[in-house]
Order: sequence, then C-alpha cells, then structure tokens
Amino acid sequence: MRLLRFQGDKFGALRKRMIAETELALLVGLRFPERAPRIPAMRVGTGTFRPEFAARFWAEALGIDMTELASVECGF
Repeated sequence: MRLLRFQGDKFGALRKRMIAETELALLVGLRFPERAPRIPAMRVGTGTFRPEFAARFWAEALGIDMTELASVECGF
C-alpha cells in the first residue's frame, strides 16, 4: 500500500482542524443535549426503517436537498 504524500504540512493542518471541529461538536452536544440531533435507532431484528425515512433523515443531517440526494443514490 502506497502512502499519499502531502505537500508541506497539509495533513497536519487538516488533522488539527478535524480534531478542533470534533472537540467543538462534542462540547456543544454535551453542554446542550437538547440541540444535538437524535439518530433514530431500534434493536437489531425488531424492524426496519422505510428507505424514504432514512433518505430524509440523512438529507436533513447533511444539509443537502432531497433532489441532490436522489442524484447520488447510494442504496437507501
């Protein structure tokens, strides 16, 4: 497996940014749990979500339009 080479310290800067954004999201989620989105869940084997429900949830969570989501259909 060949490792990707980044010019300068782009990987280090990207890594620091990702860590900072994750820390901020966790901090807000822990301080204001009512603001954190709830991910729908059910016990394995007890049922399924309709594909339309899953598509709408992820479109809202990712902030993309349903028509855009339909154009990149990935098995929902």
